[in-house]
Amino acid sequence: MKILLLFDLSISLKPEEYVDYWKSDDFESERHTKETLENLGHTVTPFGLHDDLDPLLKEVKDNPPDLIFNLSEAFRNHRRYEPHLVSLLELLEIPYTGSRPEALHLCKNKGMAKKILSFHRVKVPDFLISRRSSPIRSLKGLKFPVFIKPLDLEASEGISQLSFSENAKDALERVRYLHERYETSVIVEEYIDGRELYVAVLGNEKLQAFPPRELHFKHVPEGEPRFATFRAKWDDTYRKKWGIKTGAGSLSEEIELKLMELSKRIYRLLGLSGYGRVDFRMTPEGEFVCLEVNPNPSIERDSDVALAAAKAGLSYDDLIQKILNLAIGAIDPQLDRSPSRKKKK
Repeated sequence: MKILLLFDLSISLKPEEYVDYWKSDDFESERHTKETLENLGHTVTPFGLHDDLDPLLKEVKDNPPDLIFNLSEAFRNHRRYEPHLVSLLELLEIPYTGSRPEALHLCKNKGMAKKILSFHRVKVPDFLISRRSSPIRSLKGLKFPVFIKPLDLEASEGISQLSFSENAKDALERVRYLHERYETSVIVEEYIDGRELYVAVLGNEKLQAFPPRELHFKHVPEGEPRFATFRAKWDDTYRKKWGIKTGAGSLSEEIELKLMELSKRIYRLLGLSGYGRVDFRMTPEGEFVCLEVNPNPSIERDSDVALAAAKAGLSYDDLIQKILNLAIGAIDPQLDRSPSRKKKK
């Protein structure tokens, strides 16, 4: 199968220029996916995208791929364009991996996603939205402490120790800073104390949830707030200092199954397809609170998705092949099939 591996670049480069660039640690998902697809017998063309769509359109016209393995998250360095890139693939009528545009739009709008889940009686933190065009002036109705983050950014961008606030003055100052620094709207939500758990889900209609992964804060003192900042996600030295790492969630079989079923329900409610990850806090009382839903999460070999799949008996090669099967449909009737892409006559 001819596969175009689509990913985003932070600067504009020609294919012959980014061959070495994309092999850096920042592109583990791309590199691991390419190597695995080739090991599976597919022909893979890596294609980096920055701020110009013409090269992509020319590539798919001159060398039509059978499928696009979509690892793109941004265009012109803006993540808000991610759903629009997938809409383009829809218009080109090329099968692609991962979620469809509507699910990407919905999950990026954290406030709307939470409203939908709340309507369906899924527990989420209480929250307020501060629009950049009309910033909030009061946090009346929210219980402190609160957590403040950009509304439509991902990968912990805009999250620091100052994201946690125990009073309105500091919280509103952080809101103001995020409006100015990231030029985006902001969500202020109740801080949920408890264990942080991640559940990966695979599928379109028939879903498989993998065993939960847990974010551990080994060296963070008891009583201190525990959450993943931008540095905690991307700075190895910082993670080692505070003992921040993910591992298998140590839950009873009953609780684990309950969490996995809830994750599949949330996945369906927000219309995800292909693969995704649902993030939770489990309170000391044992209540699950959904923090966020992530379509198309990272899938490098040591990612939480891949490690959770491995615990469920699915090798990395099998995981990548399954994602392909979900994108193009499969001969085996027991496997999920993607929506038909036949043209109307």
